Amino acid sequence: MKTYLIAAQMVLMMVLTPTTSWAAERVLSFAVSGVVAEIKVQSGSRVKKGDVLAVLDLAPFQAKKRAADAAVKASQVIFDLADRRLAQVQELFDALSTSAENVELAETTQANAKMSLENARAAQTVAAWQLGRATLKAPFAGTVAALPGYVGQVVNLNAETVAVVVIDTP
Repeated sequence: MKTYLIAAQMVLMMVLTPTTSWAAERVLSFAVSGVVAEIKVQSGSRVKKGDVLAVLDLAPFQAKKRAADAAVKASQVIFDLADRRLAQVQELFDALSTSAENVELAETTQANAKMSLENARAAQTVAAWQLGRATLKAPFAGTVAALPGYVGQVVNLNAETVAVVVIDTP
């Protein structure tokens, strides 16, 4: 059975037609924008569930992940310093050697450092997710029917849909 591309809002696509009754066809795409670096299948190739079909250029995703990892490390150091400073200022306040204003300032600094650390961790999670989504894998077995996409193709989630891999099942 030939599978035809169904338009969607993502650019690099693969269409699979499973033999199971749960779906007549399935449209897949990268979940992130990027540039196609590799197409790992050829027309007529049989693919198994989990086979890599296409890969975006990983360099920008890897760079974002490294930057996010570094931001988490730096934010952790800043938070640890702010936390220690708050303990020191609180100790001085308890000994009547500093003002409540200094305690409030240390508390605010610590709260801001904690917020920065949480933001850095969230960015790290997103960067890891994006890196993982830069590889398109088959969700089930099928046969590649056509390769309308190409290496160098720009995948833009906000653009018109263009198929890259079309897969049929036996």
